[in-house]
Amino acid sequence: MDRRPPRPGGRVARGGAGGGGLSRASLLGDAAAERVLTTSCGPLRRADASELRARLGALRGAFRFVKFGDSPRGVASVSPWAAACLALQEGFEPVVHVACRGRDRVSLRAELLGGRVLDVRHLLCLRGDDPPRGRAFREVDVLELLAMARGVDEGWTLLAAADPGLEPTPAVLGRLRAKVAAGAALLETQPVFDVGAFAGWLAAVRAAGIEAPVLVDVFVLSGPEEAERVARIPGVGVPAAVRRRLREPGGGVRVAAELVGELRGLPGVIGCHLSTFRGDVELVLAVAEGLR
Repeated sequence: MDRRPPRPGGRVARGGAGGGGLSRASLLGDAAAERVLTTSCGPLRRADASELRARLGALRGAFRFVKFGDSPRGVASVSPWAAACLALQEGFEPVVHVACRGRDRVSLRAELLGGRVLDVRHLLCLRGDDPPRGRAFREVDVLELLAMARGVDEGWTLLAAADPGLEPTPAVLGRLRAKVAAGAALLETQPVFDVGAFAGWLAAVRAAGIEAPVLVDVFVLSGPEEAERVARIPGVGVPAAVRRRLREPGGGVRVAAELVGELRGLPGVIGCHLSTFRGDVELVLAVAEGLR
């Protein structure tokens, strides 16, 4: 009989791969009180476990939560479930992306059941990027995926995407409300560079009665060229003041650290996720160090 203390929400903690008798971190547990800081580990384009272990080794001590994308931008990468299994072995708490793209109900349910066996506890449910050429098949949408995941295991912490770059119209807010109703316990945003504009968006979300905590994406940019690239993401703008600072040595790291500090102070923001274009471990570690 499992006699470990209940997980957040009163559910009993599970055993399983990587679980053992160790205390497991939760985005909705003690980590939330400390203001969460997560990062991505990838994308991994080669079948090389040593590369993943090296990245995880570099992140150890600075991050507890690492995210694994599901072939971002529609380009094949190492399965996030396989990567999560290694992360659990290395003592990290993985957040696995699950995309609707290219899967039918049977294959999605099979993946979710496999994640339950691995004892992965955090899932980000997404539509998934289309491949560079063409459109991918999708049998279910994100709302169905969230409901499916909740049906497999109510103990999961489910995340869903939110886009502060979209005008908070009734239709947009209704979609967010539907994601929460379908099972999303957290909303994760697109990259944010303008704290004032984001605060206005967040106020509109709260005024609409959507109370789910928010994890804000902060993109760590290495220079002005990357600002041009990130600005091509629909709904993401990089203010001129930020672009100017990126010309300074280390400017991107300082900008990101300041953004994290400001965003963490907003009501309802549970923490921040640090992103880079190439999974640059040194950049995210520099930001984490600057926050200490």
